[in-house]
Amino acid sequence: MFNKVLIVGLGLIGGSILQGIIDNHLVGELYAVDFNKLVIKNSINDKLIQDGDDDLLMLANTGKLKDCECIIIAVPAFAIKNILAKIKTAIDNKLLPDDVIISDTASTKGNILKDAFDVFGVLPSNLVLAHPIAGAEKSGFMARDGNLFKAHKLIICPHEFNHQITVDKIATLWQALGAKVDFVSCDKHDEILALTSHLPHLLSYVLTYQLAKDDENLNIFRYTAGGFRDFSRIAASDPIMWHDIFLANKQAVLKGLDNYQTILNQLKSAIEDDNSDDLLKTFEIAKNAREHFGRLLVEKEKLKNL
Repeated sequence: MFNKVLIVGLGLIGGSILQGIIDNHLVGELYAVDFNKLVIKNSINDKLIQDGDDDLLMLANTGKLKDCECIIIAVPAFAIKNILAKIKTAIDNKLLPDDVIISDTASTKGNILKDAFDVFGVLPSNLVLAHPIAGAEKSGFMARDGNLFKAHKLIICPHEFNHQITVDKIATLWQALGAKVDFVSCDKHDEILALTSHLPHLLSYVLTYQLAKDDENLNIFRYTAGGFRDFSRIAASDPIMWHDIFLANKQAVLKGLDNYQTILNQLKSAIEDDNSDDLLKTFEIAKNAREHFGRLLVEKEKLKNL
């Protein structure tokens, strides 16, 4: 699909993209940048990549990226602006093609559009924002999985200056990795993800923190049941990544928190007042919604196992 691709960030997502590309024979030459020099060294020794470095400009200065066709950035949200700045420097110095496709995997988009505008002075037509709705509680390159994206949603957020051919190329790449591609505006993406991903992670962190800071936390954890295990699983996710997400998508997260707090207060009042009708109504609506979601998950698993 591409002759030469650079992946920036070899954590779970970037590593899984790398492995998926290799498993499906999608790219001629693969290059990588990661702050962990050992990951780069091992990737080269294992012949997963042709070359790599812990600094994008150092790698670009070798001349090996002059004909690079696509860069996928898979780093925490607040690190992306620095990567974009290095890409611009490399383009200005003719170390990268000026039409190289630049894409990402971040779960926030509004902040990246702002960062891109700040760096380039315009929104580049070759910048295609993308977000795989997939992950795991384990992080790092060793947790990579070439099938991680199979049967999972991949959201592409085109902006008004995008060239359609660049959007199509990124969409085709993700489809080849097994993802189901949807197209959503940046604003809508950030609003949806605040409710379906960011807020649940925040609440999981809070509940787990509430128990962990208790003096008797070791005993408490011994007596936790499956509900706590399932709900707290996502609190094992990378703290730096989620720190960046909550601040990058601040407005949408705060709006979701306000709405959640309103419902909590209503339930608190219902419990205080022994209001069985309100409690049952809330729980029944939630139960029906979760059963519908469960059916969707079953269908997704069927597709993943095909």
